[in-house]
Formats: sequence, C-alpha cells, structure tokens
Amino acid sequence: MKKLLFIIFISTGIFTFAQQADKEAYIKKESIGGKLDFSKRIEEKYSDAPFIKFGETLYNKKDFTVLIWAANVRTVGVESFDQAAKLWEEINKRSLTEAERKALKTGFEAKF
Repeated sequence: MKKLLFIIFISTGIFTFAQQADKEAYIKKESIGGKLDFSKRIEEKYSDAPFIKFGETLYNKKDFTVLIWAANVRTVGVESFDQAAKLWEEINKRSLTEAERKALKTGFEAKF
C-alpha cells in the first residue's frame, strides 16, 4: 500500500511538472509573433493615443503591452508574479525596467 501511494505521489509530481513545462513552452512560443504578442494589436487600437489609462494609471503602449501579456499568462496558468517576470525576461532576453515590472505586476494581479 505504501509503495502504491508513493508511486501515485511521484506520478502526480511528474504530471504537474510536465503540465508546467507545457505551459511555459506555449507562452515562450506565442509571446513573440503569436497569440500572446499584443504589441501590434495595441498599436492598431490605440494608434492615436500616446498613453493608455488602466485604473488610475497612464501607461505607454510598450508598458501596457506588458500589462496585457501578464494578465494573459496568469490565465494560461502561471501561478506567481516572480515566475511571470522570469518568463518575460527569458523570452525578451533582457531585464524588466522598473516601469515594465510595475505594469507586469498590475496585469498579473488585475481582475478582468
């Protein structure tokens, strides 16, 4: 019985790790030029606006794109802000600026 329970725990852990790896692979694949790349859509929708208001804060288009990306990766299944920030930095091959980090946090915590 203990062996069966141990096998179930190991299998569940492997399955959860595989699901997380699939989510991250999907996010990495779709973030540049894919379904999670919002830069063109935001540029088209807000072409005449220098800033976009979200809540009580004004964002430039670049930072607003980060906000929308964060909200969407949370929906995909990223469970923490730190994990989202790490993924964003891996995808974009650079560190987040302070403004981008604030936008990412706002998007990750936003309730839509």
